[in-house]
Amino acid sequence: MATSIYTVEIRVLLKPVGSPKCLITLDDQRRDLVVDKEQWLTINFQGRGSNILEIEHYGKDASDPTTALIIDQVQFNEISSPKFVYQGTYYPNYPKHLLGSASVLHHQPYLSWNGVWQLEFTLPIYTWIHKTLNFGWIYD
Repeated sequence: MATSIYTVEIRVLLKPVGSPKCLITLDDQRRDLVVDKEQWLTINFQGRGSNILEIEHYGKDASDPTTALIIDQVQFNEISSPKFVYQGTYYPNYPKHLLGSASVLHHQPYLSWNGVWQLEFTLPIYTWIHKTLNFGWIYD
């Protein structure tokens, strides 16, 4: 049985409010950075099947009302759609005074608290794009 490895270029546009720290993880690739200006992050990835892109916002003090990280755009092989960003799920780590708030936020690209945003996608990427954009029936 032949198993194919697929290559995809993933680009993420990050916009800061303040200077948030973040850790980007995809498979064995990890990148730690401080986002002090709007910037594109490019990841060249090879894989197959189901994969998860994680962006962790960390280091924000609970008393800081302004620092946040915005995931503005996601592109796969130069194809972008707002729906790609909104496929992500945000798992905020609320400060103690907000415990009891929603522990999972779907369709939320604004990371105002420390926490992890995850985007699950499958390879080959064009099949995932087709399904995400609801282009109709596709032969798998």
